[in-house]
Amino acid sequence: MKISERHALGQWLCDYPSNKTYAEIIETMAALPNDWTHENLELWEVVETYPLAQVAQFIEDTREMIEKAIAETLEAAQ
Repeated sequence: MKISERHALGQWLCDYPSNKTYAEIIETMAALPNDWTHENLELWEVVETYPLAQVAQFIEDTREMIEKAIAETLEAAQ
């Protein structure tokens, strides 16, 4: 799992399976558009009332933002 993926997951989830890939976790959450809980996932309190599919989108948005910021920083350094 990439650092950006781990960081994005950590921003929105208290706990998730360490033996799953980032893609597997996001796919699981996105496949449950009307569910708020999953036995292997623990959401931070601030988003525990959101459907898992919405939190998955928050996670994806966070990962994308981190990767863009890193790319911009590297570009500026060259």
